Amino acid sequence: MRSNSRPMLVLLVLTLAVAGTFLGSSPASASSPGWLNKCGYTHSLMDDPIVFPDKPDASHLHDFLGNKSTKASSTLDSMRSAGTTCTLAADTAGYWAPALFRNGTKVSPTGSWAGHSTRQQIYYRDNNVAAGTHINTIPADLRLVAGQGHADSPAENPKLGKEIYWGCSDNSTGKLVAPPTSCSSGIITLHIGFPNCWDGVLTHSNDTAHVVYPSSYKCPAAFPKALPRVIVRFEYPVGTTTGKITLSSGPTYTVHGDFWNTWGQARLDRLVADCLNVDKDCGTPTS
Repeated sequence: MRSNSRPMLVLLVLTLAVAGTFLGSSPASASSPGWLNKCGYTHSLMDDPIVFPDKPDASHLHDFLGNKSTKASSTLDSMRSAGTTCTLAADTAGYWAPALFRNGTKVSPTGSWAGHSTRQQIYYRDNNVAAGTHINTIPADLRLVAGQGHADSPAENPKLGKEIYWGCSDNSTGKLVAPPTSCSSGIITLHIGFPNCWDGVLTHSNDTAHVVYPSSYKCPAAFPKALPRVIVRFEYPVGTTTGKITLSSGPTYTVHGDFWNTWGQARLDRLVADCLNVDKDCGTPTS
């Protein structure tokens, strides 16, 4: 018995090593190449420079993160020359979503509850495409909307619970289609993931029709250019009992978000090259 135990042990170790190699190569592995920005709340306006450019007060109320100047009349140049609340000064992009209400009262995506402070964060990842996929930089002036602000039911906003989802700030709930009824931290979260397979067309207006989500970790043939996966995380201090949550666009199933790439482009290009395309987690860069 003892003479046979060592070969069997070696075989077991080799088997586990091979299995670990395959598991580690999965597109859904735990590693997170890319980087994270912390971008605070700036202001609220009934403006949407992507959907209603040059038309102030034409939209429902939005909460804006990042760029301090975002408004209906904003341009690429005006956004780039403005300040930002992001910890990385080169990120002068605009990020926004419909304002949130609890029992009819607006809740700002800032503040705290019982000692728990909110955090507004922007993730740049590539974890929804296969390992080894080349990530193209996000072109300057790309403008995207994720979600369906005019949905009449959850089914009409099909990325709910997947790319766009609700939860608690302690990440205890998984990806919810609707806000949780309670959170022990008193803070609910909203994640908005933007499509990141691009067909190469840049309109300098609303580019949403030219970008789709990957399917089975691949970009479709008609949208072959993989871009960084941008995920915006909003947090709202609503209390441990959530109450009735609505949005300025209507019921919570009308949730959507906007992203306008007005970055300092050279810095964005370097981050894509130095983080995403070498599979490196660059943490939260500040310069």
